[in-house]
Amino acid sequence: MILVCDVGGTRTRLALAAKAGDAFELTAVEESPTTPDVVGKVARYRRGKDVRAAAFGAAGPLSPDGSIRLTNAGVFLEATELARAAGLPRAVLVNDFRAIAESIPFLPASSLVACGGEGAVAGEPVVVMGPGTGLGTAIGVQGPGGWHAIQGDAGHADLAPVDDDELEAWQRLRRVHGRVSAETVLCGPGLERLYAAIAGETLAASAIDAAAWRGEPRALRAHALFTRWLGRVAGNLALVAGARGGVYLAGGILPRWAGRFDVAAFRSGFEDKPPYDGWLRAIPSWIIAYPYPGLLGLAVLASAHA
Repeated sequence: MILVCDVGGTRTRLALAAKAGDAFELTAVEESPTTPDVVGKVARYRRGKDVRAAAFGAAGPLSPDGSIRLTNAGVFLEATELARAAGLPRAVLVNDFRAIAESIPFLPASSLVACGGEGAVAGEPVVVMGPGTGLGTAIGVQGPGGWHAIQGDAGHADLAPVDDDELEAWQRLRRVHGRVSAETVLCGPGLERLYAAIAGETLAASAIDAAAWRGEPRALRAHALFTRWLGRVAGNLALVAGARGGVYLAGGILPRWAGRFDVAAFRSGFEDKPPYDGWLRAIPSWIIAYPYPGLLGLAVLASAHA
């Protein structure tokens, strides 16, 4: 059995995985709020289980010494401590969106919700990104030795306004928060910041969603700006990566929006980059509806390093 653990800014997920032919099956999934005692949580979870390999993903950049400090939570993880908690001599520790990118070749087609574009070009790079507690990004590419996933931190790149509507909101965000990065807006807390900039009042992200579904104008505008800016950032990453293999959208927010995700607003931001608008129009995008893509990718990594 493979022990896999995805440590996010809000939730920690643990599971067991097993190889099933060319695929992986997840069982015994346990989910709880993220706390600093991740090592203790792992040790308690693996008690009595026959674990032969382990992999961990965390929402932060991997340091050269093999540790990760979560960007949006007070948690510090070291691969050696996690391996010890799993009862193993070694374990894999990677950025959480690199783990999701590792899952791409193994995702069932039924778990992908199409969001525009034409057709993926086989063998070309893909972009994986998604808003949750923060904004995660990664790139996947098919190389001579197989599939390779590369961690990214594009959530902390600058966010630029393109039209007057975006400029007005961006200026209000800058006055309150200083430098405006993609993650300033494109995450759960970012939606709250964006709504506050538009409406002049504070509202929780879940309440903003509920207000938007009721048709409240300020919440609708916040959702529209959020979605268009998400498309702009996704299009920027597609240009940087040459991602003719497609763009995969993950994270905790978009699957929750489900059928209410404004594909037209997303694609308008994604494609609005002349003279490359036609090139981008051809690139397909999907929302990953698979419940635990990060755990699946970690199982792939652990199996490869076992």
